[in-house]
This record gives sequence, structure tokens and C-alpha cells, in this order.
Amino acid sequence: MSDYILKFWPKEEVEEVKTEQIEKGLTDAQIIGNPKEFWGKPAFEAGTLINDFFEPVLNPEWAKSYFPSIALTIEDKGYGVESGAEDFEYIDRLNVISIKGGEGAFDKWDKMCDKLNSITGDEYKGGWELL
Repeated sequence: MSDYILKFWPKEEVEEVKTEQIEKGLTDAQIIGNPKEFWGKPAFEAGTLINDFFEPVLNPEWAKSYFPSIALTIEDKGYGVESGAEDFEYIDRLNVISIKGGEGAFDKWDKMCDKLNSITGDEYKGGWELL
């Protein structure tokens, strides 16, 4: 199990919960797959095209064992800590997508943020969060 979670959230504060819209968009894009339970909570398996939304593209052989070990969650409201200008900032945000159980394999996620923007109309950013 990883000590980090890769999270995605709107850059600007939003007031509308869009989790159903996000779930449909990520399902249609094959970023998320079937529902599953992860850490005792509802989540989704990685979809068949998840690798297309992150760089560098993972080695296909390694990806076969990696992707079944992760889970993606879509939360109405998520909490977290972000590095601010002078210190860490506690954030409370809507429409949070998390990749849990990974080992820090993703370096760039601009394509994922672009996809979330096209689904929601909100500009997204991502980052690693310490558990």
C-alpha cells in the first residue's frame, strides 16, 4: 500500500456537486471500470484506457499487475492538505477524484486534468497527498 494518494480537484472553488457527471465521463472514457470496494469504501477499478491519460506511459507488462492494485474514487466532498506559499494549507473541496493504492508511478497528469475539464467545465489540477 502506498503512503500517497494522487488527487484531482477543481483549481477554483466550485459550488455544484458533479460526481454523477464525472462518473459517467470517466466511464465513457474508460478511465474507470467496474465498481469495487477499496479500504472499506466504494471505488472503481482502473479502466482499460487509464494509461492513456498519464505520462510517462507505463510499461504494458508492468501495467498488467499495477492497475488491478489501484482504485479510483469520486467524492462529492474531499479534504486534504496542499503545500501553500508559506506552509501547508488544509483544503475542503468538491468533486475530488483520487487514485488510491498506487506507488507513485504517475509523473504527469495534464491529460487527466484536461479530461476532467471537458467533463465538468471546471479547470482541474492534481497532486500527491501524503496519507
